[in-house]
Amino acid sequence: MKYIEVALNLPLQRSFQYRVPADLATRLQIGSRVLVPFRNRNLTGFVIREKREEGGERQPRDIIKLMDDFPAISHLLLRLGQWISEYYHCSLGQSLHSMLPIQYPLKNREESRKVSCFRDPAARKKGNVFLLKVGGTKEKTSIFLSLIREVLATERQVVLVVPEISYISSWHQLIQSEYRNCVAIFHSRLTNRERYIHWMRMRKGEVHLAIGTRCLVFAPFPDLGLIVLEEEENVAYKQRETPRYHAREVAAKRGEIEGFPVVLMSQTPSLESWARLNKGEYLSIPTLTTRQTFPRVEIIDLRREVHRIFSAPLKRAVKQTLEKDELAILFLDKRGFSRYLFCEECGEVLRCPNCNIGITFHLRGTLSCHYCNYEEQSPFICPYCKGSRLRGMGIGTEQVEGEAKMRFPKALIRRADLDIGSSSLYRLVRDEVIKGKIDILVGTKLIIKEEILREAKMVGIILADSLLNLPDFRASERLFQLLVKIKRSIKREGRILIQTYNPTHYSLRCVKDREEDFYPEEMRAREELCYPPHVHWTRILLEGKAKAKVAEAGQRIATGLDERGVEFLGPSPCPFTKIKGRYRYQLILRDDDPAHISSFLKGELGSSSRSFNRVKVSVDVDPQELM
Repeated sequence: MKYIEVALNLPLQRSFQYRVPADLATRLQIGSRVLVPFRNRNLTGFVIREKREEGGERQPRDIIKLMDDFPAISHLLLRLGQWISEYYHCSLGQSLHSMLPIQYPLKNREESRKVSCFRDPAARKKGNVFLLKVGGTKEKTSIFLSLIREVLATERQVVLVVPEISYISSWHQLIQSEYRNCVAIFHSRLTNRERYIHWMRMRKGEVHLAIGTRCLVFAPFPDLGLIVLEEEENVAYKQRETPRYHAREVAAKRGEIEGFPVVLMSQTPSLESWARLNKGEYLSIPTLTTRQTFPRVEIIDLRREVHRIFSAPLKRAVKQTLEKDELAILFLDKRGFSRYLFCEECGEVLRCPNCNIGITFHLRGTLSCHYCNYEEQSPFICPYCKGSRLRGMGIGTEQVEGEAKMRFPKALIRRADLDIGSSSLYRLVRDEVIKGKIDILVGTKLIIKEEILREAKMVGIILADSLLNLPDFRASERLFQLLVKIKRSIKREGRILIQTYNPTHYSLRCVKDREEDFYPEEMRAREELCYPPHVHWTRILLEGKAKAKVAEAGQRIATGLDERGVEFLGPSPCPFTKIKGRYRYQLILRDDDPAHISSFLKGELGSSSRSFNRVKVSVDVDPQELM
């Protein structure tokens, strides 16, 4: 009798043993997907090990059926899944299920010979990670296409991972111009059927190139030869749900396992990649150093200005841009009209009942929470003191749009943020911009895309402080990266006006004068405060409806950390203490050696967290945000 161990998509650090019926024994392999009984339900799992005799106290139950005609996960991807499970502190079943976003059974129809063509990784060179610091689109495109040609000449495949779906169309058009009908597309907005078709084309080797979002790092190509990550610094590469992996780290590990290079492309690399490059852990791809001219950057001190939205220099710049029939972009990363309503009589702020956060006021007469989507009609009197002096505080894109229409009544003005559109909004705005149907475009990060920015002559940053003052140690880095992207994308003879109450901040100064000065200055600040990448961080997030229980769970974990000698911060309430009716506390574990933290997570935290009463415990290794 044959027995197998199956990894299920459950938050349990163990596998489960099942018996294989005789009629399935010859077809079942490591990596096969099976349907098995678990307690009073049936679950899908992956075969991770075979045995000839049973082990354990209970008599194993039979598997119900084999889901597919061939193993869904290769031996090499199984090794990658095991690494994800260990490094990101999740179960093997959770990591393997994230690698196969296909619901249909995998059928063996006209199977290609290349499917079983996995080369022995021992015969390959060690996979290296290369950092490509690109200056512009032409240079990036030229290098990428040359890399494709080199890899395809060896009859291996190439994966291009992009941070957002909106990036795919332009890259697809570029690649299809040279490699028609041999490109697969993969992202979350495809239908289940479309995902199945593209996944099968990759696995059979019917295509040699694939473009997609972060899940494409698990592409089932039979002989992958290169993974390229566009904008490697983008926060979208970090998965927010379990397993909370980072596509950059997974790509690097897969390259190491399978023996192929990984190329990280960026105009402004993450501080982690910059540090690894300086340590020699990453290699640099040399580029042609050509003298470039960039738009003029002006920093406007709002402390000296009368108007908080349109300073005198910004108003002049917009007027001059309109006179030349050029596009002006006004950026603010806050939607709505006012960030919250404030009562001048009692001092209370109107807050979301689920999240305890100031609730955003919209001109349509509603108050909306952008975290849980709670909405109510805006009141005329204060619900706390019945006073009538409610005042909007802070500015949003609606208010900027209104001011622009008042000051430039003849201009064609368009606002683009998540409040006014669906998934097709971006394409609509992009097409209108390209056709010259917009004079002033007001928006959030939704519009900070190269294909829109390159049409602009002037970009005004309404309030840089809204990003700079976020309660996150990466705020300076994120603002710097955003501003450099704008600077490198708009027309060379253009202008960038940055309005701020902190005009001497080094992130703004470096964008204006010498970009290369930012990294050593930011790294010095991180080292002084023991922030990543100087040390390794892991975040433990605790959530529950009873605040006292959440705080108690945090103290119990803190006691265990003290006993094991792990350095940590907290437990403390998150900057956003309550989201969707659940109170949130966090602890930040920090250590030079990730293995020291990992031993605690696998041991005491793994056993103690199950005893917490109605408190959800989440582990985020290398967290990208702490709010």
